[in-house]
Amino acid sequence: MGAAASKQNTAAPAAPAAEDKQASHLQFGRSLLNSLDKTSLDNVEGPDATRQAKLDTSIQAKIKSELDRLRKEEAEVRNEIQKAIEKENLARESKYTGASEGKNSNVLRQELEGLRSKIDKYNKQKDVSNYTGVKEAQEELVKCYKNNPERTLDCWKQAEAFKKAVEGAEKQFISSFG
Repeated sequence: MGAAASKQNTAAPAAPAAEDKQASHLQFGRSLLNSLDKTSLDNVEGPDATRQAKLDTSIQAKIKSELDRLRKEEAEVRNEIQKAIEKENLARESKYTGASEGKNSNVLRQELEGLRSKIDKYNKQKDVSNYTGVKEAQEELVKCYKNNPERTLDCWKQAEAFKKAVEGAEKQFISSFG
């Protein structure tokens, strides 16, 4: 038994030697794979500088052309909107002015300005004290009344002068509209 047992023991180490051979082969394979993987990662730098510059310029050119196209489209859309608004405004103006008159907003605006200037002129002329002689006659009449509070009938000359000045101002006012 002893010899058989020792033979078995010697045979047993032979099998692990074959396994060690395979295990060392696997270890070598793993280290080889690791080194290959490491070198492949080190070599991945991306494109070289000239290729990168070409890519950059082509991308910039594409962006610029797309931006120009979008700006052109925006301008076209703005023009279309402007035309639509003008059409709408013209339609509204023709609706309000009526077909017989045919006046547009510019003509109406000019007429309105003319009326405003006439009204301003009227308001300036409406004040009687702006006419020559009226203010002086009025001041003389008031002065006479203050000097003669008990005898106001003594101011008849100043009252007549004031009436004549107002009458003259009325004539000037009426003739200014003719």
